[in-house]
Amino acid sequence: MKAAIIDLGSNSFRLLLGTYIDGQWHNEPKRLWTTRLGKRDANGYLTEEAIQKGLDALRDIKEAVQAYGAEKVSGLATSAVREAPNGEDFMKDAVKVCPMEGRILTGEEEAYYGFRGAVGDYLGDEKHYALIDVGGGSTELALGDIHEVYWRRSYPVGAVRLQAIAEEGPQAVWEETRFLWDPMPIAGPFGEYIGIGGTITTLAAIHLKLNAYNPMKVQGHRLTREAIEGMVMELRYMTAEERSHVPGLPAGRADIIVAGAEIVTSFMDAYDIGYLVVSDRDGMEGMQAELVANKHV
Repeated sequence: MKAAIIDLGSNSFRLLLGTYIDGQWHNEPKRLWTTRLGKRDANGYLTEEAIQKGLDALRDIKEAVQAYGAEKVSGLATSAVREAPNGEDFMKDAVKVCPMEGRILTGEEEAYYGFRGAVGDYLGDEKHYALIDVGGGSTELALGDIHEVYWRRSYPVGAVRLQAIAEEGPQAVWEETRFLWDPMPIAGPFGEYIGIGGTITTLAAIHLKLNAYNPMKVQGHRLTREAIEGMVMELRYMTAEERSHVPGLPAGRADIIVAGAEIVTSFMDAYDIGYLVVSDRDGMEGMQAELVANKHV
């Protein structure tokens, strides 16, 4: 069975193509299109420019899906679409451009799929794990163990959404978010804090000085609080030209990486976390797991 998972995010659209054989997924490398759908207008509407970029990306995605021969196509929209008054209209157009089973996820659903995709491989030890997913428009947290995801939260802070605040000065995002986080009710012996999303995987790639993104090297990489702060301090005072030469920092994320990183440090300080374990696996793999659980493959 061949399946395609499309993530319609606030900063980028992503595509995961995979074939389910003998009880496991064999996936192609994820592909990405920067759309900035989360940069909405003053009234919260998706802008015409962002809509067109999104639909153009979906035209490319449709070609890739058809060339792969995917029999099952799932499209998952997140905060930009779910919050915009014209988000449902965009999804109607999106499904016409790229035929798929389109869903607008709630923040809690987004946290759930992220946890299942990122943390599933760790759960054999019966410990409890925490997840943070810093996206373009929102940040999700989740707690769970091998039996269930028992706590989920979604916060309206993301790298695209807080970009302007980050540009106000050092620690502006940290100040904006440091009292935001709810107490985390860990209900058993604890394993690790797992980090997913474009901000965190990009920080890992920068830390590893990767000239080309390598999911195998990013997967399982540890990012300390000190390392993230060091990257923030360097990146904040770089020009756009200087950032374009930083290994691991793609052009589509260069202007929002500081905002995203300061959300991460705010989270880590709130819970006194020394390091995060980075996962390239995320909600897209979580949706693959659901396809298996629901016997769609």
